[in-house]
Amino acid sequence: MASDSLPYPLKRNALASTRLNFNHFWMKGITGYLLHPEIPTEKDNLRIADVGTGTGIWAGEIAVQLPDAKIDAIDISAAQFPPAPFRKSNTHFWTHDCFKPFPDEYLGQFDIVHARFWLCIINDDVAKPLMENLLTLLKPGGYLQWMEPLPRTAYVLARNGGAPTPACDKLVKTWDKPTPRSSYDWVHALPQLFEELKLEVLVEEKHENSQHYLPVGAQTVLLGLSEYLYANPNIEEYIEQLAGEHAAGAYVDVKWTCVVSRKTI
Repeated sequence: MASDSLPYPLKRNALASTRLNFNHFWMKGITGYLLHPEIPTEKDNLRIADVGTGTGIWAGEIAVQLPDAKIDAIDISAAQFPPAPFRKSNTHFWTHDCFKPFPDEYLGQFDIVHARFWLCIINDDVAKPLMENLLTLLKPGGYLQWMEPLPRTAYVLARNGGAPTPACDKLVKTWDKPTPRSSYDWVHALPQLFEELKLEVLVEEKHENSQHYLPVGAQTVLLGLSEYLYANPNIEEYIEQLAGEHAAGAYVDVKWTCVVSRKTI
């Protein structure tokens, strides 16, 4: 998901879709859920919006888990949507810039809004306006679930006999500030932002990678970096250096947060 003013920095080809699907199953392995257990799902005519759906993998899986619910999968681009014949019958895929007002027929219609992986395009100055716009989709008493990595928790975990890890060290810094204009305070302040928006914060969880997931996380980062080759061919040398440090036993680990809030009635 991106917008006219905040272009999506990655690609939307088959490799990029593989990365997104890879991330999905990784996150499901870390958390053990698609929707947090605190969110009630046993109600008639349940409607869920997956904003920034990408490949629609989360929407498709929650559609299987909740076959009587109606799932709207929303993204600014349809390039990574699954072909129509392979979508679950209780899903509806459509395109929209989530920074812009939603059509009237969707306002206040959803019991649950699900958001994740917005970090790569959202800076502090636009985080709150985006959230305000997404909240227009929710019914009174509806739930917002948001999951993101926590950049400031990134660190190098090395079991490589004490060898230097310059590529991993660089990645730690990149997590916190990938570009000079990046500002990610909003991710670490999700509960406070939700409270400022008059939401009731129900859950703030921190999730850590089991060590067997570190190679998985490293592989998806390498996939993401490779998508920047079109803009910076010199990054290939860095990718090779980083992959070499991984092979020698050094990884960058980061924690994840899942925050669940409820729109007051």
